[in-house]
Amino acid sequence: MHDSAYDFLTASTAMVFCDQPVAGLSPWLARAHAGAVESGRRFVLLTPSASSLTLPLSALFNGYSASWMATGSDGGFFDAVTGQAQTWDGGTLQPAGTVADDFLAAERSPGAYFHVRASVVHPASLSTRAGTFTERVFDAVTGSLPVGWGLYEPVSETWDAAAFSDYCYGRAPLPSRLVVLGSAPGSVSGPGERSGSIAVATVERTRSGVMESVELLAGARAPLDDAGLDEFLWSMHTARARTAVLAYGLGYRDLLRPARFTGTAVPGAALFGPEALAGRQAASALASAGPRADLIGTAPAQSLGVRYSLEQLPGELHPLEAYARLAVELAPEPLL
Repeated sequence: MHDSAYDFLTASTAMVFCDQPVAGLSPWLARAHAGAVESGRRFVLLTPSASSLTLPLSALFNGYSASWMATGSDGGFFDAVTGQAQTWDGGTLQPAGTVADDFLAAERSPGAYFHVRASVVHPASLSTRAGTFTERVFDAVTGSLPVGWGLYEPVSETWDAAAFSDYCYGRAPLPSRLVVLGSAPGSVSGPGERSGSIAVATVERTRSGVMESVELLAGARAPLDDAGLDEFLWSMHTARARTAVLAYGLGYRDLLRPARFTGTAVPGAALFGPEALAGRQAASALASAGPRADLIGTAPAQSLGVRYSLEQLPGELHPLEAYARLAVELAPEPLL
């Protein structure tokens, strides 16, 4: 990408200024990010502290090759993801060792949301259809299929699983990273209406098959009860999920990530598919998962489903720590 695409450029940093109240994954920002990474520079998006980002855009910022920075009320800069105040060293922004006051400001009317991450490995077959798993995830969380998809925001296509799959097939062996929109849980909306759910779906070929991964945000009125969590776990098991986790969080408004501290979404349910249980005794996996775990299905195609309390119970680990430990212990073998 030409140097003129950036508002500020050094040997190590490519920076774009964006003063919009809501920034999404536009073609311009996607190309600017790709061009910076290709040139070996760190991509920095600089916004006012009052700005918010959509999931497809915020998912690009890993803190290493790409960062979201915000301007503070004191005239300085801070990392909008970690809150770390920043100083300029002549070539790039560096952590100053303190947390910006703007980052700690509380959201006036925080919204609740579900945050879901799930993946499946499709067989390496001409009959494989990418997008079918994405449909299953949306249906499990919102009760309806997606309404639209595209490369950027706003999405350009109405939902069509066959077209979605054909696009991914045409790009292979390159991976596909796509934006998918859906309805809010319990409602049905059209492609021209404000989305009640949004996801990033990634499809990539491996030696053993085709990996389809979904990260989804959906509006929530309240945490799911045990019956709702069990329904999610069963849906992910029947969809042959490799792994899936549904968490409940506060602090986003209209599914937008603000440049302030929002805490971490707390896991409500997690599923570990047959790949995670391969070579393990069922009793051992259940013991590791704790008292609210069950095996779903029948061997050898069993999954482990776990429900978590939203708050730490006496004598137990916090749900975040309990899930993190189990995820490390049961992590399936990496795909090549």
